[in-house]
Amino acid sequence: MLDKDQNANIGSLIKILSDAISKKAKNDFKAYNLTMQQVKILAYLKQREGEQPVSQKDIQDYLRIAHPTVVSILKGMESKGFIRTFTSPEDKRMKIVGLTGQEMAVFEKVIAGRQRMEEQLLKGMTEDERTQLRDNLKKMYKNIKE
Repeated sequence: MLDKDQNANIGSLIKILSDAISKKAKNDFKAYNLTMQQVKILAYLKQREGEQPVSQKDIQDYLRIAHPTVVSILKGMESKGFIRTFTSPEDKRMKIVGLTGQEMAVFEKVIAGRQRMEEQLLKGMTEDERTQLRDNLKKMYKNIKE
């Protein structure tokens, strides 16, 4: 489909690619009863493990999503037993999010799946092309934010 339209709009190509990634990831994570957003949150919590506590607001800022959306996602993850939430003892207005340990059973498989996806996306590209692609995507994001 994309090969036929050499003059396709960049925005359209990014949207098509994003949809294809989301569809593949959704299928991969379905086996673990996780959505792509939930996997991103698990990865973020795992990355921050051992550092200062992660707040609901940290996750909201990380994913760039609205407060009600993050609340809904976290409730779903808590009901599945992947996370626990509690009020910060220092600031009662802040909700802290932590891993329960249940994520360990699926976490390595999920991360491996994400790595396979990355390799599949970048297949056939040199390291310089990969670096240039990352730089260009960051530049495009910066441009759109202005």
